[in-house]
Amino acid sequence: MAIEKGKTEKRKSYCILCAKERDGIPVKEDNVIKAIRLIKRHVLKSEKRNRLVVCKECYADYKKYRKRYTRRQAIYVGLGIVFLIMLLAISPTWQSKLSGALIGIGMTLLLYLLSLLNHVPEIDIPSDGRRSARAGEASASNK
Repeated sequence: MAIEKGKTEKRKSYCILCAKERDGIPVKEDNVIKAIRLIKRHVLKSEKRNRLVVCKECYADYKKYRKRYTRRQAIYVGLGIVFLIMLLAISPTWQSKLSGALIGIGMTLLLYLLSLLNHVPEIDIPSDGRRSARAGEASASNK
């Protein structure tokens, strides 16, 4: 699909929670979303380049899901670190400590990857500082 010079393509916006075509607050393009888009583009050949948003109706649910996701991610990584420390503590020799450390690091990575199964990306809301700076620039340019 070629776009003529000077024209821009209008991308559809879909809510990440209700999966309906809606306008809303845009979602940040983090590494997980970039990886999914890369796989869909190069492996599955089915990338649609839709904008991902959170609609107004789903915003309250989004805050709940995002809080749950970050809490689970911290718990999973914490469990992996506790497992690593336990393996190092019960290992009698330095060779077994090395293998225990590798197993513990592998387990921590596995738990982190499992936390990504319920990935809820951040939304792209500018901070108040950025808004006030832009407003200050606009008012300065109007004078």
